Amino acid sequence: MSQPPDDRSVEEELQLAFGRAIGFTLVAIITLVGGGVAVIALAAVFFSFLYGR
Repeated sequence: MSQPPDDRSVEEELQLAFGRAIGFTLVAIITLVGGGVAVIALAAVFFSFLYGR
């Protein structure tokens, strides 16, 4: 299979690079925040089970 010709301009390459960087940053923040919330919820369930409430 032959590769399609690469005819992107420098501006398009920069836009793609910034888009990837912003997307990666957002996913990392969402994962960290979501993971923290999940740990807190899991701890609440565990301690409520432990103390019988």
